[in-house]
Amino acid sequence: MRTTLVITLVGLLLLYLAPGGLCQGCAVNEAERPLVRDVQKKMIYSVNASAPPNPSILLALRLAQEHNKRIEQDMLNKLSQDTVERAVASFSSGQVALNILAQQASCSDPRRVSANNSTINLVRLLEQKFKAELHNIAIHGNPLTNFYQLSLDVLALCQLNSHLSPANASALLSPDHKKYYLGGQFSVDTAAVAVLAQICLQTRRQHLPLKVYKKIRQNVQWLVDKILAEKRRDGVIGNIYSTGLAMQALSVSSSYQKPGAWNCLQTLHRVLDEIPQGTFKNPMAASQVLPSLENRTYLDVSRLNCSMDPDNLPLSTARPTSPTRRPPSIRVTYTVADGVNKTFNDSISVTVPQGSVFFKVMEVAQDKDPSKFSFTYTQSSWGPYITSVQGLQADNNHRTYWQLLSNGSPLSQGAGDYVVSNGEKLEVKFSVY
Repeated sequence: MRTTLVITLVGLLLLYLAPGGLCQGCAVNEAERPLVRDVQKKMIYSVNASAPPNPSILLALRLAQEHNKRIEQDMLNKLSQDTVERAVASFSSGQVALNILAQQASCSDPRRVSANNSTINLVRLLEQKFKAELHNIAIHGNPLTNFYQLSLDVLALCQLNSHLSPANASALLSPDHKKYYLGGQFSVDTAAVAVLAQICLQTRRQHLPLKVYKKIRQNVQWLVDKILAEKRRDGVIGNIYSTGLAMQALSVSSSYQKPGAWNCLQTLHRVLDEIPQGTFKNPMAASQVLPSLENRTYLDVSRLNCSMDPDNLPLSTARPTSPTRRPPSIRVTYTVADGVNKTFNDSISVTVPQGSVFFKVMEVAQDKDPSKFSFTYTQSSWGPYITSVQGLQADNNHRTYWQLLSNGSPLSQGAGDYVVSNGEKLEVKFSVY
């Protein structure tokens, strides 16, 4: 006879521990609020009218305490139009999941996203794409995307009470090196979203079989322990860019932590210290840290009441301008290497303007010698993502990718964000994760 645990009381307890009743969450005080406004405004000003709308930006703005309703409505309209026009053909499962969360946070029904006299059901679309991910795992052992996106899928489907098997979801997100490690490094981002997804399963599914309930708890405990193991003395968790998501995960999982295991205020202040330095100038990086500054998480999207939002985030009509003075030149060494098959290892000395990013170095090298330094990329929400060099293509089924390094160390920023320095040794290396 199969034993079933009715976890209504446990669910209520976990719901209390979730956003709105956080035991370890923390938020900025009024004196620190200008720093939060600075993050919000830079996110808004950074939006490129010619680029596809980024649901992560709208999601983060909706989870903030202060709002510019006109800007948020305009973002929602553009996101809906873009979704209707190209969702089926070009969106990955994780992009659909983020889109669902952004729509839900904007009090818009993701099952009926309309634009240009057309309507799309994003929940049904995500169910289809999630099924395709699982099919690819069954055939090749790897998802079409990665376990970060699969965790987003589970989170979004759970939030919408979709037809999602908690047993299958808990098995999918169970501890496994290849799910949560990239290039030998534990992925705090992936683990954090997996925690959020499974806390959602615990709090929104009131009747879980005992075996599934225990499995989810085991998964979350392992993930929380791993995240805490990545905590540095200064409060950063993993790296500064993974810290925002880690804060979300730890704030809703206090029952899995020993007393004093995490000092939320220390981490919060460490993040705040980085804002004036421009660390979160990439809008995607800013979007992942903003909710935690407000003591909110992605689990809060279903609790938002748009009619109660204040309209209290004024914006200047003039956008920040870039300096016009021409910067001095710097010289770096740039290498492209096949670290898997060992078929090539080529280097070149490149001169670029001071303040240039890694991607600029790659472009200059390609112009100087396209036979050795040609590359392709796709435009992701984080910026350009390198897909091939010298025609050698990254392949998710073979777990290969192009890794960015500086002086032999992996970078935590992308090619479009990392600012290079004079004399630096840069490398793009074909690697296995």
